[in-house]
Amino acid sequence: MISARVGLVVCVLACLLSACATLTTPPAAPTAAQVLPILPAQQETAVVPPTQTIPSPTSIPATVTPLPPTETSIPGPVITLSQIHMLDTTNGWAWGPMPNTNDPTSTVYRLLRSADGGQTWLDVSPKPNSPGYYGGFFLNDQVAWIPYSDPTTYAVNLLRTLDGGKTWEALPPNDILQMGQVQFTSPNDGILETAGVGAGNKYLNYYDTHDGGASWKPILLAAPNPEPGLPPGTIHLCNICGDSLYYDPERMVIVYGSMANDPPSAVPVAISTDMGQHWKNIKLPLPEGNKYVKGMVAPQQAAFFGQTGILPVNIMEYSSDGSVAYSVLTVYTSTDGGQNWTISPNLLETNSNFDTVQVISGQIAFARCGKNLCATDDGARTWQTLPNSLDFDMANGGPEYVGQFAFISRTEGWAIAGQDPNTNLWKTSNGGLTWVNIFPTLAGN
Repeated sequence: MISARVGLVVCVLACLLSACATLTTPPAAPTAAQVLPILPAQQETAVVPPTQTIPSPTSIPATVTPLPPTETSIPGPVITLSQIHMLDTTNGWAWGPMPNTNDPTSTVYRLLRSADGGQTWLDVSPKPNSPGYYGGFFLNDQVAWIPYSDPTTYAVNLLRTLDGGKTWEALPPNDILQMGQVQFTSPNDGILETAGVGAGNKYLNYYDTHDGGASWKPILLAAPNPEPGLPPGTIHLCNICGDSLYYDPERMVIVYGSMANDPPSAVPVAISTDMGQHWKNIKLPLPEGNKYVKGMVAPQQAAFFGQTGILPVNIMEYSSDGSVAYSVLTVYTSTDGGQNWTISPNLLETNSNFDTVQVISGQIAFARCGKNLCATDDGARTWQTLPNSLDFDMANGGPEYVGQFAFISRTEGWAIAGQDPNTNLWKTSNGGLTWVNIFPTLAGN
């Protein structure tokens, strides 16, 4: 899909964020497979406190003493957040559950904007008591789009703001928006991905706009193996296998998973640089040794920063009782736009899935490592395990589990822990070594 920025994740990160959540119910925290990647944010130059470099967080214990999360009490009406999209150290957007003033027994999700790093938030919801929207795309602190589903007609259209949420414009309804996710590279130019899912299959189509989302034109891509009967431009993937597709105007990269097949001997990849008219097939090697030969391949979405590509791939095997025997994250890197790939020399291994890998740049990425968070700042050649101060383990869940984390640089990041309506917002300024609960408050309009 489209070029990554702090939040795809590839995740990736987000949020936001399987391909199409409903517009009336908030989706789970975005993962790399759920959310379109966005453009890379400018990296900061702050010095990162040293942590231990290790080949695997399970093989060598961390030398850094874990510090408990600290709390700072801020006066004022404290609110909870469900999803956060920070753009830089000060500006960001978020969704938060609040009472419906027309019906105090129900809750709606309000769109919020912060200009002080997430400490205080202004309610900029276009329809404050409507349950019909959630998610969206945030280009900068002034320009954003959110989908809106009319509760009476169920027609879906985009609402757009060009002034930070002070005013909103309703763009024309379009049926393709019901199953789509948008990403914009400017106030006028964007791409829409739609996904139809069923019977273990996924059918992807792409559209572009050059008038800010008012109208959309199909992008007629050609699949590696065209199938009769499919609409023009449709790419058919195996959803239960874990296939992933990255698309931008310069390239398409399909990575084939094996979650529903026999263990592979390699990771199959197909790449095209001419909208699918010609395809190059590549087989990426699995990690050396015999330990992972029975593992199933679950690729995450590739991310590109110019000609530099990052492809996280999860390799896992289940025991006879259904538990995870091992789960390994290996990362492949490309320096020529995806034509060739090199496997990273070090792996991350835990007994839970690497569901979230957020790629910040061609060098910086963060990943869940069981209960910990792991980071790399050298393109996955080495990884660092960070102190166990927040709970990142998907297998645990519970009130302290981090459902979403989002970094904008190697040092600055945010995390939402807990479950609605009892969430906490945490912030780190030292790359995840320590976290501070910042107790977000609602500012007056």
